[in-house]
Amino acid sequence: MTIGNPDIVLDIRDLTCGYGDKSIIEDFNLQVKPGEIIAITGPNGCGKSTLLKAIYQLCKIEKGEIQFKEISLLNKTPEQVKELGIAYFMQKNSIFTQLSVKENILLSLNGMNSLEKQNKLEEIIRLYPQMDEWMKKTAGLLSGGQRQQLAMGMLLSQNAKLWLLDEPTAGLDEKNSANFITTLRQTFNNRNLLILLVEHKKQIIDDLATRILKL
Repeated sequence: MTIGNPDIVLDIRDLTCGYGDKSIIEDFNLQVKPGEIIAITGPNGCGKSTLLKAIYQLCKIEKGEIQFKEISLLNKTPEQVKELGIAYFMQKNSIFTQLSVKENILLSLNGMNSLEKQNKLEEIIRLYPQMDEWMKKTAGLLSGGQRQQLAMGMLLSQNAKLWLLDEPTAGLDEKNSANFITTLRQTFNNRNLLILLVEHKKQIIDDLATRILKL
């Protein structure tokens, strides 16, 4: 199935998906144009996180089509989806707790040469200066807020064009949430990005979203 509209970067048509024999999302449609930040809202269990997982090919697609830059994502592995330029920030399990902070970051930079990796490390430390003190620390020993900052640093290091963010400010206090908004907005303005953001905090939605999608 070819949709074929170059003005639409992410095109989802008639999507039904879920887990096992249970459909969470049915006959869903979404078209995303360049430069959009779409906040996905709705009650618990309505399919917000499932939508992001469907794009990243982490749940069962029963029918429909998902295309990114006119390339079908169906039947691709998450690694192949990542290679197309899509980054996924998971609400949980977004870091490897048994590895050090530095090892987590370097793992997210697979495919880059040594100079590129070093430049990305320095870029992350500029964004989160306190992370420089954690580099040798085991990620599992970080606080919830610190883990969230590490996961965000790993995300920001990616050269992705579409970011799927599942409650990225969960566990962050007001100050760190504000820093996240500032960093995300600066990154968005400096890159040609699309963002799908699952979020409950009204302030963040109001500050960031160009469109709100209610499920």
